[in-house]
Amino acid sequence: MAGGFTPQGFIGRADELSRLEAALDRTEQGRPQLLLVAGDAGVGKTRLLLAFADQARRHGDRVLTGGCVELGDIGLAYLPVVDALRELADDPAEVELLAEVATTAPGIRRLLPDATNPSTTSLKDDGQDQLQIFDAVRALLVGRAERSPVVLVLEDLHWADRATRDVLAFLGRTLRSGRVMLVVSYRSDELHRRHPLRPLLAELVRLPGVERLELAPFSLGELAEHLEAITGTPLPADQVERIYARSEGNPFYAEQLLVAGAGRADVALPSTLADVLLARVQALSELAQQALRVVAVAGRRVSHRLLGEVAGWSEVDLERGLREAIGAGVLITDSSTGSYAFRHALLQEATYGDLLPSEQVRLHAAYARVLTSEADGVGAEFAHHCLASNDLVGALAGSVRAAEEAAAVLAPAETFRHLSTALRLWERVPDPPTVTGTDRVELLLRAAEAAFASGERQWAANLAQDAATTAEAAADPARTARAYERLGRYLIDIDRFEEAVRARAKAVELVPAQPPTPLRARVTAAMAQALVNVRRRQEAHRWCEAALVAAREAGSADDEADALITLGMLQEYDDPANARSLYAAGRARAAAAGNLEIESRALLDLAWMEFGRGNLE
Repeated sequence: MAGGFTPQGFIGRADELSRLEAALDRTEQGRPQLLLVAGDAGVGKTRLLLAFADQARRHGDRVLTGGCVELGDIGLAYLPVVDALRELADDPAEVELLAEVATTAPGIRRLLPDATNPSTTSLKDDGQDQLQIFDAVRALLVGRAERSPVVLVLEDLHWADRATRDVLAFLGRTLRSGRVMLVVSYRSDELHRRHPLRPLLAELVRLPGVERLELAPFSLGELAEHLEAITGTPLPADQVERIYARSEGNPFYAEQLLVAGAGRADVALPSTLADVLLARVQALSELAQQALRVVAVAGRRVSHRLLGEVAGWSEVDLERGLREAIGAGVLITDSSTGSYAFRHALLQEATYGDLLPSEQVRLHAAYARVLTSEADGVGAEFAHHCLASNDLVGALAGSVRAAEEAAAVLAPAETFRHLSTALRLWERVPDPPTVTGTDRVELLLRAAEAAFASGERQWAANLAQDAATTAEAAADPARTARAYERLGRYLIDIDRFEEAVRARAKAVELVPAQPPTPLRARVTAAMAQALVNVRRRQEAHRWCEAALVAAREAGSADDEADALITLGMLQEYDDPANARSLYAAGRARAAAAGNLEIESRALLDLAWMEFGRGNLE
C-alpha cells in the first residue's frame, strides 16, 4: 500500500477541474475571477486545488497559497493572506515589485514589514487605514499580474478571521481588471446558521465574476478507481461496496477505513470516524505517536524549531518519530518553511481529542513557555496556549499583546476580540495593571474604538460608558471627559442624538476652559457637532467658535479642523460658498495633521452638501 495515499492519476472531479480551467482562461484574458470551492471535510477540496495549481503553473501562471487555522476564540489577523503573499516577499525576483507597491500603497508595509521598509510608513492606527491594507493587497496582486496571471488560493475559509473575510469582500467588489484569480475553499458542513462566513458568501455570489463549486462525494465507480490507485490493484466489489457504504463516498474517510481494514468482512468497523483516524495513528510506534501529539497541540502546522523546543527530545529521536509519521502519510512537510502539518485537519482534531486533559494542559503550557520569548507576531498563539493551559496571567498579557499586533496590521475586529478577552480576564488576575502595563479605563477605551471601527457600534457605546463610569469612580476628570466625548461619538452613530448631547455636555463640564488645552478644544468641538445633530444651530455655532479659539491657542490642528468642518455644516443652507471654504480649510488642516478620519469627514460632508443642492458631478 502506498504511503501518503497520493494517487498517480487524478480521480474524478473532471467537471470541477474544467470549470476552474475555464475561469483561469477568463483570468488570462484580463477578466478577474473568484471561485468559491465548497464541500464537506475530507471530500477532496485540497486535492482538487493542488491539481488545479499544478496546471496553472504549467501555464506559466504565478500561484500563491495560504491557509486558515483553527485557534478557537483567538484569531490571527490576515493569516492566510500573509502566508500567500510571503511567497512573493521571499522571492528575490519580486523585490522591485514590493518596493514599488510599498511606495504607492504603503499599507503593504503592515503585512510584510520584513520585505519592505516599515520605518518610512506614515500610516496611523485609525479606522480609515484598514482600507489601505486592502488596497495594498489588491495593488500587489494586480502589479504582479502584469507579468503573468496570478492565482491566489486561500484554504479553509470557515476558520478565517474577520480581517481576512473583509479583505476578500473588498477584492471581490473592487477587482475589475487585471489577470487575477481568487480561489477559496471552505467546509460547507461547518457553516451553521450563525457562522460569520455565511453573510460574506451570500454577498459574494451576487457579484459578477464569482462562481461557486460544490464538491459532491465520489460515486461508487469513482471511489473504486480511487481505492485502486491507492492500493495499486483493484479491490473486490464487495469490499468497495462496504467502504462506500461507510464513507458515503467521502474519499478521505474511505482512505482511513481502508487503512483500518474496513474493506474485509472479518474486521469489525470502528464506531466513529475518530476511531478510524486514530486506528491509523495507533498503528505507529510510541515515539511517532508522541510526536504527533505534540504537533496536534500546536495546531495543524508547526515549525521544526518550535516542535523541538516543546518536545525537549534529542534531535535523533525527534527525527525518527517525525520520519515514521511522514512515511505513514499522517504528516506532511514544507521544506520552504521548515514546518510540519497534518495531512488533513481531521487527523489533527482526532489526535488532539484523544489526549488526556492533563496532557493537553501540559503541552499547551510548554508551547506558551517557548513562545514567551518569541519575537512579535505570536501574541494570539501565546494567548491561546495560555488559556488552554489555565494560565490566566499569561492569557491576559498575551491577549493585550495580540491586540497590539492586530492593531499594528489595522485589523480592528481582531483587536476588539483580543481586548474583549483581556477585559473578561481582568478581574480574575491579581494586579492586572502590572501584568498588562495599562489600566482598565485605557483598555475599555481601546476596546470601544476597536469595536466602533469594526462596526460594533452598540458595543462601542457600552464600553465607553463603562470607561466613563470607571474613570469617574477613580476621580480622574480628564479621562472621564475623554470617555464621555467618545461615548457621544458612538451614540451619534446609532442615532441616539439627545443622549449624545448629554454625554458631551458632561465632558465639557469636566475640562476647564483655562488654560486652553487640546482636550478642551476636543470636547467643545465635539459638543458643537452633537448640537448640530439635534438642530440647535445657534448653540452649536457658539461652541464651534469656542472650539476654534481653544484649538488655536492649544496648537491642536486636529480639533481646529474638526471645528471648521462643523462650522461648514452650519453654513450649508445660509452661505454654501462659505461652507465650501470652511470644508476646504478643515480638510487642509486635517491633512497637515495627518488625520485621515477628519479629512474624510470634510470630503463626505462636502459631497452630501453638493448632492443636496443637485450638483451631482
